[in-house]
Amino acid sequence: MNHSLIPHQAGALALLLITLTAGAATPPDGGVSGLQGLAQGQATIPIAIARPGVDSDAAIAPLLAAGPLSADAAVRIALLNNPGLQLSLASEGVNVSDAVAARNPAKRQASQDITVLSAQVRKAWTRAVAAAQIARHLAAAKESAEAGGELARRMARAGNWSKLQQAREQLLLADAAAQLARAQQTAFSEREKLIVAMGLWGAQTGFTLPERLPDLPTQPQELPDVESRVLQQRLDLQLANAQWAGQRAARREPGADALWDAMRDAARVRELAVKARSQAREAYNTYRSSYDLARHYQAEVLPLYQFVNDETLLRYNGMLASVFELLAEARAQAQAAGSAVEAQRDFWLADADLQTVLAGAPLEAASGAASGASAQRASGAAAH
Repeated sequence: MNHSLIPHQAGALALLLITLTAGAATPPDGGVSGLQGLAQGQATIPIAIARPGVDSDAAIAPLLAAGPLSADAAVRIALLNNPGLQLSLASEGVNVSDAVAARNPAKRQASQDITVLSAQVRKAWTRAVAAAQIARHLAAAKESAEAGGELARRMARAGNWSKLQQAREQLLLADAAAQLARAQQTAFSEREKLIVAMGLWGAQTGFTLPERLPDLPTQPQELPDVESRVLQQRLDLQLANAQWAGQRAARREPGADALWDAMRDAARVRELAVKARSQAREAYNTYRSSYDLARHYQAEVLPLYQFVNDETLLRYNGMLASVFELLAEARAQAQAAGSAVEAQRDFWLADADLQTVLAGAPLEAASGAASGASAQRASGAAAH
């Protein structure tokens, strides 16, 4: 293991400490308490943010050792340990640590970074759990294909089957093996993305994940006022409104320049509002349609596959169906179970996007890599 990473991590924490504690009016913790309180208002779970000069390993270890890692635990770890978030907070520096301006843009932007990172980590966790679950279903399908392939080989050797019939069974096995290989690679990649989002390395990466995704809620959320709720929370819209109001108040003499400036500011506010409303509708529609599809799989598709499989087994026991029919139904049921997991995964991804939009972040923000947006913004700030 490369222990040279430890000095780099310490250096990042030192940078965070130096930047956040600048200024005589800076709180002792660099303003983290105020920022944490602001972010907690948008969070659905208790959160803690990395504090300058404080080693987060002691807080992370119990979360990793507590058994299968839950989505909430993954979010808590990321907020304590994600390098991109630490870089973002460090780049905002004194602006974040300003104890007086609780609604200043830097502090609200940092709060939004926390909201977005939480959603990105939750989505990474969902993808990792779902990918491993799908791989297990495809492994079961491959086992059925292997049994069929072996039986076909023996029957062909005994002269009871043609080479064509044997080849068809071998094709099923080859396809099942390819699907499983792709699924296993996807499961590995999604787990690695989750590891990066949480900022883990070394022995910390040995955590376990749950065997399956959480169950669907009994009923989906009803949000007839989703547009108005999003408009009230959008940070970019609030800042544009404040800029427009401030410039209107500062203008004393009417003129062509003032009119054009007013038109520009009003158009900017209107553009952001139209986009925010559209994203609110899109996020909620995706949430509802994903819920309906996932529920359809659980209430209709999977029970039908189970019924067909049970009936085929009865027919096989009565010598009315061949073993190949039985194996084919088992493969189909395993593949349908994988499709049901995909639908369930898509619902939880849509749920994370909806919660992000309701918290005031743009819809596209939660779709980026965890730490990507904040790290890019921090790099841009450092360049200036």
